[in-house]
Amino acid sequence: MLNLPIKILDKIISVADDEQITFSNIDTLVAQWDAMAKVTSRHLVLFINARSIDVSDSITNFLRFNGSAAMDYTYQRLSGVNAAASAGRTDGANAINLPPICGANNVGTYGGSMVLIPHAFNTVNHKVLLALGGASEFTVEAVAGRWASAAAITSVTMLEGVGDDYVVGSEFLLGVVDERYLVEEVDLDVAGTAIFDNIPQGYGDLAIVGFCRSDLAVTFRSIFHSINGNITDSTRQRIYGTDGAAAASANADQVIGRIIGNNATANVFGVVAGSYSQYTRDNQPHFLMISGGHDSVAPGGTVEVFSGRRNNIEPINKLVLLPDGGDFMAGSLFSLYRVPKRLIDRQVLTAPQATITFANIPDYYEALILHVYARTDEAAVDDEIAITLNADAVAANYDWQELTGAAAAMAALRNAASQQLMYVPGDNEGADEFGGGTVLFPNYTRTDGHKHFIVMDGQQENRVAISSHRWESLNAITTIALDPVTGNNFLAGSIFELEGILRKEGLPADAGMRWG
Repeated sequence: MLNLPIKILDKIISVADDEQITFSNIDTLVAQWDAMAKVTSRHLVLFINARSIDVSDSITNFLRFNGSAAMDYTYQRLSGVNAAASAGRTDGANAINLPPICGANNVGTYGGSMVLIPHAFNTVNHKVLLALGGASEFTVEAVAGRWASAAAITSVTMLEGVGDDYVVGSEFLLGVVDERYLVEEVDLDVAGTAIFDNIPQGYGDLAIVGFCRSDLAVTFRSIFHSINGNITDSTRQRIYGTDGAAAASANADQVIGRIIGNNATANVFGVVAGSYSQYTRDNQPHFLMISGGHDSVAPGGTVEVFSGRRNNIEPINKLVLLPDGGDFMAGSLFSLYRVPKRLIDRQVLTAPQATITFANIPDYYEALILHVYARTDEAAVDDEIAITLNADAVAANYDWQELTGAAAAMAALRNAASQQLMYVPGDNEGADEFGGGTVLFPNYTRTDGHKHFIVMDGQQENRVAISSHRWESLNAITTIALDPVTGNNFLAGSIFELEGILRKEGLPADAGMRWG
């Protein structure tokens, strides 16, 4: 999941079976928050944890902006269902198809997604979104979508299937990326590149959100990063869907995504978002990125997920983003954040350790986010991490669907009895190389359904994965334990952080905030 600082502005829990849920006063909510925090919000975020009355394993979930049902939505998806990896593009729809939610075939199952809507309030260019999520262990999906309107977003409506309803208790959160933690913003009024050269030093993560378009005459263009002035020391692995083709590739280059080029329709922009883990540690920073864009000109859609590393242990003090040749066009916006942690706990290993445990997790957050930056002592280049919730070590209670890429091979896999969570490097990997990822636990205190959680992770440049999970329990999550799957210990230098996203009401907005 995207490692961004989030402020929740509103929450809707369905109290009756509802076909649609609408946040109708976004402009007012954002204005109130901006006045209180003395910021200018740029990017919207949605969290969805829902279930359908429809009798199926998974059911489509749609989104509309500003009440518009006109046929001016387009989207590109990348999906894993059982052993099938697929991609698909849709033009001229009356809504964007988000990652699916669960249907009523399986008792207690929920699904949903995290949705990022960058530069949501600009009134010049079309609106774009990225979404990552799935229907329990039945589907995992990444989506890039577009609304062909220059209107600022004032409302968001989510619609379940075609004429079906969300069940009572389905939960929807509306938030913004918290601009109090902005390091630097690049808002281009003329063509150029995004240069961040005032990056504060201190432990924690960097997160980037970019709304951008290349000035080169192509439909899509790669986006590069340069770290500390170096353009030769990154390697990466990606999975991607372009139109109807799903594929994977690995390269030793600086590419972190693909965006819209200048052959696209006027006012169509792409998006890139991601994070650099532990950017000042004496180890190689691990980065995870997701990007995409959609136009009606073939090839018209792309969505891509990247895992990579910088082959250098020096702290990141300068970051430059640039397209592959040319410049970003005027209207491009980039936001760089030093990610804060509303930390429940942070564990930094100075010696090998077999198990990482987060105990006595409080119940006053909307969601939990787990960050992993690790390697194990397994005598191989790779290992996995297993998760145990509330001391439930019965593998049959854990289910997941993943979509992975390693070199040129893409694979989809479903497992209905496995505690595997994510991939990390083993001890035969190169010195100073760490991997891992981010896990979102929405509605972790739910007691009327199973727990759904979503993972985005990578084993540096060797593997990248997205996955959708289910824990078959009605209990609220109070304890999280992590173990290597084949190795004996996590190695020194590994870092594990558990943070909470505060509710709209309750604790003060800045309660518990500190740098990770």
